[in-house]
Amino acid sequence: MGRAADGGRASVPCRRAQRRNARAWTRIGSGREGLRGGVDVEERFDVESRIEAAESHPRWLITAVAITTAVFAVLAAYGSFAGGEAVHRSLASLTEAALLQNQASDQWAFYQAEGIKRHIFEVQRDALRLGGTPQGVALAARYDADASRYAVDQRKISGDAAALERRRDGARVVAERYDALHGLFGRSVALFQVGIVMCSVAAIVRRPALWYGALGAGALAAALLAQGLFRPGPGAAAG
Repeated sequence: MGRAADGGRASVPCRRAQRRNARAWTRIGSGREGLRGGVDVEERFDVESRIEAAESHPRWLITAVAITTAVFAVLAAYGSFAGGEAVHRSLASLTEAALLQNQASDQWAFYQAEGIKRHIFEVQRDALRLGGTPQGVALAARYDADASRYAVDQRKISGDAAALERRRDGARVVAERYDALHGLFGRSVALFQVGIVMCSVAAIVRRPALWYGALGAGALAAALLAQGLFRPGPGAAAG
């Protein structure tokens, strides 16, 4: 009986220790749940703050960027087409200038050949006149007429050659002006592309300032495009 009583007394502290341990584990579990709840609340707050930040950006920006990008793309395509046309016309004018140069060279070669013939007749005319014979004088008169005819031909040939050289110079001027137009259109297309890139970045980061910068680049590009389109025609100006 004594031993049983001692065993009963010993079990009481064990039960008390088990209860204390159970309460401690309960507090630890509640602390963990509290930590998890705090993390969830923090994550929820972070997501909501991001949503609010996205909604705080102007909603019109995406529509404005889309319209601006479409307009810039159309104008850039037209500027590229106009630049290609300017290059084509410049090459055509340079080819025409080369042909005219060849024709002028041929005329000057013909002029020199006629000059050699005239000089031969003049030498023979002078030699016959020095002889003093009646037949020599008559032949000298015929040679003088031939020399005069060649001189007239030379004046006509030189006039034709000079006209060809003027046309050649005009074709070169036209080619240079088309090259200048190509430069204007090329810079215009480059600025339109810069504006399109800035619009794309503005749509991604939701910054209106970038869109305003794109509008500035597009305005400058449009000014260059209009300057090229409304400039007087190079062909008319050269003519």
